[in-house]
Amino acid sequence: MYKSILFFLALLPLFCQAQLTVSGKIINAADKQPVAKASIFLSNTTVGTTSADNGNYSMVNVKPGQYTLVVSAVGYETYNYNLAANANVTALNIELKPTSIELKDVVIKPDKEWEQNYAAFKNELFGPSPAAQECKILNPEMLDLTYDKVHNRLLAKSYDYLEIENRALGYKLHYKLEDFERDYRDNSYYHQWSVLFEDLKGSKSQQRRWNKNRINAYLGSSEHYYRSVLNHQTEKEGFKTLRLIRKDNPKRPTDSLIKAKMHHFMLVQSAHKVHGKIVANDSLTYWANQSAIPKIVQYLITTPQHTDSLLHRTDVTGLYALSFKDCLYVLYTKKHNTTTMSNLPMNAPDNLTSIVTLTDPYLFFDTNGVVANLHGFVYEGDWAARRVADLLPVDYEPPVKKP
Repeated sequence: MYKSILFFLALLPLFCQAQLTVSGKIINAADKQPVAKASIFLSNTTVGTTSADNGNYSMVNVKPGQYTLVVSAVGYETYNYNLAANANVTALNIELKPTSIELKDVVIKPDKEWEQNYAAFKNELFGPSPAAQECKILNPEMLDLTYDKVHNRLLAKSYDYLEIENRALGYKLHYKLEDFERDYRDNSYYHQWSVLFEDLKGSKSQQRRWNKNRINAYLGSSEHYYRSVLNHQTEKEGFKTLRLIRKDNPKRPTDSLIKAKMHHFMLVQSAHKVHGKIVANDSLTYWANQSAIPKIVQYLITTPQHTDSLLHRTDVTGLYALSFKDCLYVLYTKKHNTTTMSNLPMNAPDNLTSIVTLTDPYLFFDTNGVVANLHGFVYEGDWAARRVADLLPVDYEPPVKKP
C-alpha cells in the first residue's frame, strides 16, 4: 500500500498541469427562473465570471484543487459551495434564495473611536509586512467595526465586498469579510473571508516589480512548502523540516498554585504593615519569580525529517494529509529569519522559521498547497505573521526558470 501511494504521488506534477472547466446555471430558488449577472468565482483565486441572461456560466483555466465556489447577486443570499475540482465540472446548477433584507446605504460619521478601531483593524488585516504600506481599502464604509471593551476584542465584518488595492503585488482584491476577531487577552487572531483576485493594470516596469514581489511572497510560504512536499522537492526548494519537542516544564508550578500562593502571601503582607508601610515578603517575591519560569521546555532535533514519511493519501481525490509527532519546525534556508519569535530554541538556525502544531490528528491540504482544515493546527513564526498584504491567489504559479 505504501509503494502504491508513493507511485501515485510521483505522478502528481504531471497531473497538476491539467486545466479544467467549471460550468452550470444559476437560477432563482423560488420560481426556477434564470438569474442574470450573478457573480461566480472560486475564492482565493483569479478565476471568476458572471452569469449570462439565461443564467449560464462557465469558468475556464481552473487548476485541480479544493475550492470554495462563491455565488452572489443583488437581492439574493450569498451561496458557498465546497468544490473538489479534479475533472471538468459541468451542469453545476445552483439555486439562489431571494433575501428579504434590503441593502441600506451605509454612512460613516466622523468618529474618533471608529478611526482608532479602523487603524487597529488595518494593522491586523494587512500584517507587519512592508507590503502593508502599499495596501489600501477603497471603500471602508462597508466595514462594521466593534471594540468589545468587556472582553478586550476587536470585531469586524463587511456589509458587502471590500475593494482592496495591493500596489506591492499588483492585485485588486474583492474581499468579503465574513468574520474577524482579534482577541488581545490571549493574542489570538481569527478571520473568515472569501476573495477574488484581479490583476492591476500597470506599465511594464510596474509589472516587472509586481512579478518580482509576487515571487518573493511565494518563496518560503506555506503553499510553497506543501507543494514541495507533494513533489518530493523540499530540500531542492530550500526547505528543511525538523522536529521540535515541547513538554511541560517540571520545574514550574501550575498557574492555579502560583495564583493561590500569591493571593495568600499578599494577605499576609497586608496584615504585617508597620507604620503604614508594607514589610517586604520573601515568599511573595519567590512565587512572583515562579510565574516567570517558562511553562514549557523545548528541544530541537536538528536531523532533518524525510517528509515522504509524514505524507499520506486520503480517500478524497486531490486531498492529502500530513501527520507528525510533536511540532513541525520548518526552515526556509534561502531567507533569514525576520519574525520576532521569543520562544525559539537555543540552537535555532537563523533562517525563516515557521512552527506547525497539530490540534487535529492530520493537517489536510490540496494540490495547490492550500490547507483544508483551518482549525486543525496552529502556526507560529513566519506563516502566522502573513496577512492580506502577502496574500497570493491559490492558483498562482511562479515563473519556470529556463534551463
